[in-house]
Parts: sequence; structure tokens; C-alpha cells
Amino acid sequence: MSLPHGLLGLLTYSDSTGYDLSKLFKDSLNYFWNAPVTQIYRELDRMEKTGLVSSQNIVQEGRPNKRLYSITQEGREEFSRWLSEFQYKPENFHDALIMRIFFGAEIDPEKTIELLNEFRRSCAEELESMQTAGLQNIDLYGQSVKGGEFKKIYWEITVEAGISQFRALIEWAEQSAESLMKCIKK
Repeated sequence: MSLPHGLLGLLTYSDSTGYDLSKLFKDSLNYFWNAPVTQIYRELDRMEKTGLVSSQNIVQEGRPNKRLYSITQEGREEFSRWLSEFQYKPENFHDALIMRIFFGAEIDPEKTIELLNEFRRSCAEELESMQTAGLQNIDLYGQSVKGGEFKKIYWEITVEAGISQFRALIEWAEQSAESLMKCIKK
């Protein structure tokens, strides 16, 4: 997925400010696609220059003005094209932890086990967050977005994908630590 397409998708729900988009992104897409706020604003500017979105300045009394973004017809066509033309091809992923494990024999095995245990704890925290905040956000947005009750099933499916991945990573980390412990005891 590309960030512009994620932003276009969010703008199909409603016109939004950059701040609102970054919050919505954090509450939904962030479970499987990470983007810092600064990157979101840069991308919105680029998308406006290419005609995928438009914006208008909203003057506010006593508060800073805000910029409201809308998806254009060109943006809707691009988003629709992107949704329908995707072909999945499993790719090799880059992961610094996996590389550290690969070269772990060069350090004390206990250090690698500690690394695996810390990774497992981090995954467990993310899993807990997905199971609580992630599903709560779906309910919240399902009530506030047009057609949200129907769209909720799609959002739930993506959160469940994240939950499954974290469960698998936790299991992998536990099994890997156990395998190293067995080697140490030999």
C-alpha cells in the first residue's frame, strides 16, 4: 500500500483536515501502515499539486485557520484503479530484529534470548492494544462515518490480520528462545 492511497481512502469517508487525517490514520491504518504526521502533510501537499485532492482554508475566530482536504474526481478514479488492480506478491521483508537473530551466534546466547523476550513483550503490548483500542476505534468510526456500520466488517478483518500476525510473532519468539535455551544446556 502506498501512503497516498491510504489518505485517499480516508478522504472517501469525509473531508478532513491534515490533523484529523493523522488522527484517523493513527486510530486505524497505523495497525498495518505507519506514517509520521510530517509525512502525511508532505503527501497531502504533493497530492494537491497532482490533482488527487483539493483543499480550502477555513478561517476560524480565536484559533488558527485550518485547511480542509477533499478527494477530487481524479483522486476517486485513482483510488478505484488502485483498489481494483492490485495483485499480491509475497515479498522479502526487511527486519532489523531478524538480522540480529541471524548473527546472534556472534554474541552471548543469553543476549539473544533477552532480545527475543523483549520482542515478545513488545508484541504482546501491541496485541493488547489492537484487541482493545483497535476494536473500540472501529466501533467509534463505525458510528461516525457514513456507511460505517457496513464498513466495520472490513476494518475488523484488517485488525484481525494484525492480531493474527502478532500472535504468530509471539509464538515464534517463544519457540526461538526455547530452542536457544536447549542449545545452551547441551
